[in-house]
Amino acid sequence: ELAGGEVVIIGLTGLMGSGKSEVAAVFAEMGAVYISADAIGRQVLETDSVVFYRLLTAFGVSILNRNLTLNRKLLGRLAFLSLANAAKLNEIVHPPLLKRLDMEMARTRRQGRHAVVDAALLVQWRYDKRVDCTVLVTSSERRRYRRLVNRGFDPEEIHQRLQSQLPVSELRRHADYVITNNGDLATLRKKAKKLYSRLTGGC
Repeated sequence: ELAGGEVVIIGLTGLMGSGKSEVAAVFAEMGAVYISADAIGRQVLETDSVVFYRLLTAFGVSILNRNLTLNRKLLGRLAFLSLANAAKLNEIVHPPLLKRLDMEMARTRRQGRHAVVDAALLVQWRYDKRVDCTVLVTSSERRRYRRLVNRGFDPEEIHQRLQSQLPVSELRRHADYVITNNGDLATLRKKAKKLYSRLTGGC
């Protein structure tokens, strides 16, 4: 039974290390269909042969593992070495990724279920225009940095990846709601639960 009788598709974004995935997990626990742009991106890389060969042409055979599968980690590192490389990767991967994302959203609406679209590039893709409301998760630079180091990223990689994302000030302009994550996990989960209950009553 949907609160307010309406299906609500929530767009969720935030810089790396902000806690966005934790908020998405809470929304999913509370019943939302979880649509991950990262997971769809991985599917595209692993299953789309056209994308595979275009990547080989663009980046060379060094992006392959010994068993000739794609080394996603190495590809990611190469892509973030320069803006030109990042643009090249995005041009190849994003169109089929967004096509699959559209299909996932359409399926969820047909099923009459609430959903959360977890996407760091939600605003760059102008996908904030496609969802019913946009939630931004923010956190202080120091906390984000510490979380990313704990996840195994080296300082140079963190710097390169964050450079490819829009500044928080720009993301705020497109957000309907902001969750600030500068406390502990329990506090973040509490904020996420409260906001989800509010949103599913109608954005």
